[in-house]
Amino acid sequence: MKTHEFAKTSITTNVKDIQKRNIFTVKSSRQGKEITCLGGTVWITQEGDGLDRILTSGDIYQSRIPGDIIIEGLDFSRVRISPLQKVEVITDFHNATQTQPACA
Repeated sequence: MKTHEFAKTSITTNVKDIQKRNIFTVKSSRQGKEITCLGGTVWITQEGDGLDRILTSGDIYQSRIPGDIIIEGLDFSRVRISPLQKVEVITDFHNATQTQPACA
């Protein structure tokens, strides 16, 4: 039997191992979700998006709309699922800031 070794993450978020051909559903709220492929290959589709995506190790999918996200392991894979982080972008150094999704 083949043993799969992926780098461990020190970030305290939701890390899931997904077996080949297994499907995992993620509920996405208005805040959105960030899915990082830590190893392997996964197929992702999201309700209301209309596009399918393939993620390999190091790829990131950022959901900015509500709707279930379906993740299928195309081989043994590991993903990290976390809330979409917001960052402040300074639009005028003297007056205002705006909050935008990270990596927009």
